Amino acid sequence: MLGLLAHAAPISYKFPLPIWLYVVAGGAAVLLSAPAAAVAVSEGPTRERRGFDLYPFARRLRLGVVARVAVSLLLLVGLIGGLFSTSAQAAEFFENPITVLTWVDFWVGVGIVSWLVGDFWEHISPLNSAARTLDRELARRGVQPLAYPARLGQWPAVALLLVWSWMELIWANAKDPRTLALLLLAYAIATLVGCALYGAETWLGNVELFSVFARTLSRFSPLELRPFVPEEWASAPPADRSARLRLYGSGLRTDPPLPVGGAAFVLATLATVVFDGWSQTDRFGSFQQWFWERWSFLAHHVAVLQTLSVVVVVVEFVAAYVLIARRHAAALASTLIPIAAVYFAAHYFAYLLIAGQATLGVIIDPFGLSWNPLGWGEYELSKGIAPAGIVWWIQILLIVWGHVAAVFAAHRFALHGSTRARALLAQAPLVGLMVLYTVAGLWVLAQQIKA
Repeated sequence: MLGLLAHAAPISYKFPLPIWLYVVAGGAAVLLSAPAAAVAVSEGPTRERRGFDLYPFARRLRLGVVARVAVSLLLLVGLIGGLFSTSAQAAEFFENPITVLTWVDFWVGVGIVSWLVGDFWEHISPLNSAARTLDRELARRGVQPLAYPARLGQWPAVALLLVWSWMELIWANAKDPRTLALLLLAYAIATLVGCALYGAETWLGNVELFSVFARTLSRFSPLELRPFVPEEWASAPPADRSARLRLYGSGLRTDPPLPVGGAAFVLATLATVVFDGWSQTDRFGSFQQWFWERWSFLAHHVAVLQTLSVVVVVVEFVAAYVLIARRHAAALASTLIPIAAVYFAAHYFAYLLIAGQATLGVIIDPFGLSWNPLGWGEYELSKGIAPAGIVWWIQILLIVWGHVAAVFAAHRFALHGSTRARALLAQAPLVGLMVLYTVAGLWVLAQQIKA
């Protein structure tokens, strides 16, 4: 019986095939996509297909303003519930708006929507809007931002991603409503200070975790926003803005290159999600037990071993990629975005469907006082939204599809100034690494969720 749901009650499903067979089959599908890409992808310039412009329609309906107001109200409800609820019930994870809205709806929702649809977060985030308003006000007063060190790039966002993942996976206090609310307020203040010092676009594009996260995954999305840089979008006249549909993955070659540190951000995203899945399995429990039996310190400080484990996993993923890609590591990193995106979705989407059902209840009853207007405030979470078999197959197909898309993207990169045969040979080591990523992801997915 295999666990399919992260962070919440597992959905059990007995896969009809041996685990080794489906893992090998998934790896083989990715491996065979390399010669398929060599045949299907032409050596000449690629003709990009674009749909009609959706922006005029969205602008008439004021969708951005409506969404920004809605997000602001949800944030306000979350902070009020997190800071001022005093009942014992509201201290529970699924009974407080700040924990549900942050760890379920916001974090998972932004990640999935950013690659599945497009980068909406930067245009509806109240924090980003406040940062740009502050930026314009300072510019009007003649205040010039400091020069941001170019060598830093997105490395600060990488560090914040690791801290955020550690909070989510290891630090129990991050699930305490009041602690989480205070941390989010502190983060918002620090973001505004950083934007005031270095400029909103510089800070949001390099340091602010969630903007970098959404912008990175949206490169795989089917929605192309132009201008790409949100600051240019905000300053551009409406006639120069566009929102067009495109094929999944085409943004990997048409969007601007990843900045300094962007490759590490993609790999850290992938590694932390894989670790998250592994950390909830019986295999990880046995792994921890081995260390506990030999070092009593680790048995009494479980978080230390878990922290070291996630660091090792991230280092291994980055080191393996750098060893394979070598001098093209920075340029090829965008081809791994589909893998990171589908892993994120495969790992979290069932959790979002089930745990997200608590959202309405915590909004209606933010203080945990059992308010229940129209019967919306109290109900049992349904774990039967979709049959477990369907969930399982969606996860498998997502992972394989993302890896195949990554192989095609890597082949297009290798074709620049080369022939099909040479491109296929040059990308062979990277394809091998992608196959290993596929096998690792499917193997983790197949493990029994620990009690």
